[in-house]
Amino acid sequence: MRTLFAELKKSRHRHNTLVAVCISLFVLLWATQTGGTGEGRLERGYSGLFYAVPVMNTVVMPLGTAVLASRLWDLESKEKSCRMLLTLQSREELFLGKIVVALLQILLIGVIESAGILALGKHSGYTELLNWGQFWWLAISTFAVNCMQFFLWLFLSIRFDNQVPTLAAGMVGSLSGLFAAFMPTMVSYFMPWGYYIPLSTIRMDWNREIRIVRYYSTPYPIWLLALTAAFGVLFAALAWEALKHKEV
Repeated sequence: MRTLFAELKKSRHRHNTLVAVCISLFVLLWATQTGGTGEGRLERGYSGLFYAVPVMNTVVMPLGTAVLASRLWDLESKEKSCRMLLTLQSREELFLGKIVVALLQILLIGVIESAGILALGKHSGYTELLNWGQFWWLAISTFAVNCMQFFLWLFLSIRFDNQVPTLAAGMVGSLSGLFAAFMPTMVSYFMPWGYYIPLSTIRMDWNREIRIVRYYSTPYPIWLLALTAAFGVLFAALAWEALKHKEV
């Protein structure tokens, strides 16, 4: 518990919570410009948001979670800081403290996104009935992908003393994930940081002749959610191994 309080105190002074809030709000504001708002969209408002939010997450979250991971490990990456911290706590305590704080920040992102969807629907007066199954699936799948790629970036942050590789990887993840969105679905399966879109159960059909957008649902890809969780466990294990064998 003492380790957790120490990590929360460090995160507070680095304003990591504020960063998490800004990331989620940016996704919501961007999503409203592409789906769920505007004239003639009230009858398909929730479907528009359920389609747009995963696309925006694909662009924003890889870099956003890389920033969070980098900031969470930034103090330990400085010269001799990790050595001093490990004289006060074990590597296990340090790692668990980081994981708990990270999960709280990622949970906060998910709560804000989910609450924002409900608030937008209420404020805009959507006439479309909210599909709670789609709503909870989006929340759970987003949380899973955020956690999975956070552990990947945390592994890079621990592995390299310089945080530039982590941020660069996050930026590449954002660009490649968006690129995969316009490629066949099979391509996106090889880019775990872009799993937001293949995990989405809302698809869009654009009729060029009559200029009408139609949203339709697809079955829940439970197998892909399980694969995402497996990747998350793998990346968390790699991060722990990197910390366990890190020379200080």
